[in-house]
Amino acid sequence: MSLRPLPPLVLMLALLVACGSGDGDGEGPAGHTDGGTGHTAGTTGEPAGAVTQAQADRAMGGLCDIATGAVTDTGDILEAFHSRAHEILHQVATEAQAIDPVVAGALLEAKSVVETDLEQAPFPAELPSHAEALVAAYADALEAVGLQAVACG
Repeated sequence: MSLRPLPPLVLMLALLVACGSGDGDGEGPAGHTDGGTGHTAGTTGEPAGAVTQAQADRAMGGLCDIATGAVTDTGDILEAFHSRAHEILHQVATEAQAIDPVVAGALLEAKSVVETDLEQAPFPAELPSHAEALVAAYADALEAVGLQAVACG
């Protein structure tokens, strides 16, 4: 019996499931409360739907802050990821899945690596480079869904 690579949709679903807190109490990583849904409706309280350019830019700003070392305090790093980027990454991946499943899978995989880093104390030295890879995957996904990716400054 030979093993075949997982189809991108299966990989995406597996990563979405893995992203939850796993204990069903509605509290995600670092105390990020999400009402038991596993995710918030959006970073601005707006209902889930097509990601706007402003939301995409805000998420990219959070990722860039981590990748460039603009934030170094544990709380600031967690805020940059969980409050500004996390939900938008999921929404962009969902939108990209219909257009380019490979790009969506790469985004979710890069996000998963950063999430794993953020679960460690202290954060591993590779976190900035992993965040850079996530920035690149996110930029590709934004392009796939017709949004512009702002460059890290």
